[in-house]
Amino acid sequence: MGILEVDDLRKSFGTITALDGVTFEVEAGRLYVIIGPNGAGKTTLFNCITGRHRADGGVVRFRDRDISGLTEHAIAQQGIRRTFQEVEIFDSITVGESIDIAARHTGTQSVLDSLDLADIEEKYGSDLTLFERKRLALGLALDGEVMLLDELFSGLNPDEKRATVRYLDKLREEKTMVLIEHDVRTAFELADEVIVLYQGSVLAMDSPAEIRENETVRRNYFGKMSL
Repeated sequence: MGILEVDDLRKSFGTITALDGVTFEVEAGRLYVIIGPNGAGKTTLFNCITGRHRADGGVVRFRDRDISGLTEHAIAQQGIRRTFQEVEIFDSITVGESIDIAARHTGTQSVLDSLDLADIEEKYGSDLTLFERKRLALGLALDGEVMLLDELFSGLNPDEKRATVRYLDKLREEKTMVLIEHDVRTAFELADEVIVLYQGSVLAMDSPAEIRENETVRRNYFGKMSL
């Protein structure tokens, strides 16, 4: 049984079906990457898991407890933390102060050290570069047992992407992570398992090697994409 279970999750916005019976399990200590075309339902899935949106149907279980009806704050307190595609940090306080607020269990110094944030500890959120903002956002999610990371690599240059891969490789020893990622090469490099969302449903879920050779995925998503 997985640490996080999503069972028949459904969500519509008016006549648009964003999630259409999404079902999968996340096992503790593994890193999953969700890929799929724009509009596949990836961010909506994170929003429904974390309580930002109320799903129309289905169940989300964390450690075998139904958390579907809980508030966003209550789900975060249970141990599921996330980052956002549009980075959400505290602009008016320093990096160190932000981590002090968020790292109740992990510890401020541990977070600063693990993500190389100590050198910018006194900088205000509003003064950070995109790479620094993303590292801080990652640090704010570190208190969770399960971390949901939405397009962590978006907007980063190659050196910053490589550094981010190194951070995640360190964190995966003690965290369970689910990433949304558009860069398929990065997804395959990182993932223990890849989840392919397509038109609001799970098209496939398997190892990167199996997903690469999956004919249904190739036909519907990869197409002529170079892998």
